[in-house]
Amino acid sequence: MLEKDKYTIDPKGAHPHDSYQQFADELGGTWDGEELVIKTDWCDIKGYSFEFLDKFIVAIFEMDSDRPIISQHTVLPDDHYITIRLGLGATYKRDGTVKKFNNAGILILNSSQVHDFEFPHGQHSQWVSIRFSLSFFQQFVRNPNIKLKDLVENNSPWINYYSINADIESRVRAIIKNVDKEKRKHTFFFTKAMEIIELLKEKIEKDSEKHNRNIHPEDLKLMIDLRDNHLTDFTEIPNLTELSDKYGMSVSKLNRLFKSIFDKPIIQFYNQQKIEEAHRQIIYTNKSLTEISMDLNFSHVGHMSQAFKNHFGYAPSALKGKNIDYFN
Repeated sequence: MLEKDKYTIDPKGAHPHDSYQQFADELGGTWDGEELVIKTDWCDIKGYSFEFLDKFIVAIFEMDSDRPIISQHTVLPDDHYITIRLGLGATYKRDGTVKKFNNAGILILNSSQVHDFEFPHGQHSQWVSIRFSLSFFQQFVRNPNIKLKDLVENNSPWINYYSINADIESRVRAIIKNVDKEKRKHTFFFTKAMEIIELLKEKIEKDSEKHNRNIHPEDLKLMIDLRDNHLTDFTEIPNLTELSDKYGMSVSKLNRLFKSIFDKPIIQFYNQQKIEEAHRQIIYTNKSLTEISMDLNFSHVGHMSQAFKNHFGYAPSALKGKNIDYFN
């Protein structure tokens, strides 16, 4: 539904491809079964979605919008599936140009979790999503003693956030790179998505036990808005007092609520995102460590190097010369 200042879509439990057709019809775009294109005077959206086997869906989206776009989720009985949403911090090209987008990280949630996703507006966003049914997962994961299996088979509402590491990010970038029709190989999307699930399984095994259960939809919407719109400018530390005023709650309550979804209080989460952005820029650009430290507002390059080593366990200099380019 298109309103004056926002667009809301509620597929009411429809298959994702049916909802893309609805999206295209309402905004004057096209959906050909694999590719979604919408271009209006206020938004520019490209999407690709591929289905394999038993409702295993891999989708890639890129969006610029001047208005909020809200996707609502309705819980349906006997419809158990998992959605993994993977965003990147920025896309860097070897010629020095940068396409910035801000939804770095991994959100995993099940179909019982009521939620509205409000996609960032006024900036570029890009993400990959993987959706699969419980029956599909059970065909491929036989080991009964893994945390991912416990998580997936839990029917109560839950949502978990994980940071995106270099191994997972490289698969996400490879998927994005290969959406062009001239290069497209459908089995590639399936195998890369399965690799991402395997890497997530390993990541979840190492993490502490956590099921962030039954998050209130409005709380989830507010905290994703906070993350997407207030924790991505690495030149300025977030002001908790101002955020407290904006979201109408005390700093302590704001931190508790944010941590319940993203596993860390606001400033700790921001610092983690900042050092992971440094990692991306070291790999994907030709900038010097000094330039990166200045761009990300570290007090000096030594400060960035120490923070980097504390987080990753090795010095940033160990990555120089290992540039990877998925976009040339």
